[in-house]
Amino acid sequence: MWAASCLASCCAACACDACRTVVSGISRRSARIAYCGLFALSLIVSWILREVAAPLMEKLPWINHFHKTPDREWFETDAVLRVSLGNFLFFTILAILMIGVKNQKDPRDSVHHGGWMMKVISWFLLVIFMFFLPNEIISFYESISKFGAGLFLLVQVVLLLDFVHGWNDKWVGYDEQFWYIVLFSVSLVCYVATFVFSGLLFHWFTQAGQDCGLNTFFIVITLIFVFVFAIVALHPAVSM
Repeated sequence: MWAASCLASCCAACACDACRTVVSGISRRSARIAYCGLFALSLIVSWILREVAAPLMEKLPWINHFHKTPDREWFETDAVLRVSLGNFLFFTILAILMIGVKNQKDPRDSVHHGGWMMKVISWFLLVIFMFFLPNEIISFYESISKFGAGLFLLVQVVLLLDFVHGWNDKWVGYDEQFWYIVLFSVSLVCYVATFVFSGLLFHWFTQAGQDCGLNTFFIVITLIFVFVFAIVALHPAVSM
């Protein structure tokens, strides 16, 4: 029994050291990768809690204080919103700490690129703390998050476009046939993926017999923009 306990402790310590080493190595190369990983972790946690947290939340008196207990879907949505609020506060605090940082010589840059174990623990504690907040705060966050989510997506689109333009300029700058072929192949794969995912969106979010007009509108308008921007990008006046 004593040997098994020691072995378990050693395994846990090795796992922690391995995680810290991997995360530190990634963050030195690109903090974006580490933050994307943390964001992906939050999505996984949200999905898991959406599936399993409802029965537990029904037993929490500061959450389920209604005269009539809401249906399971309400608790599932509430769990996701609480994880989302924890994410929002975590990244907002980091953004405030980084105000005025111009380069990596600033002492505060170490907060951005390092201290990942502490940041993961802080994120975890923030998410847990969100489940102790009253429903009124979560309802208020739900109202403003609808607009904040749109702004967030807009910023991500701008960053993605900037990345793609830089990628394109780098490969075109080589001025070799090989890189032109690779660029064409990647573009073709992206277009095919766009149409495939659009078909999946139609299948998943425009169910027959349900009011899915808004979903259909956004999917169709996205495809229209894809065609329009493709034609504009291929026009000689733009491509020159």
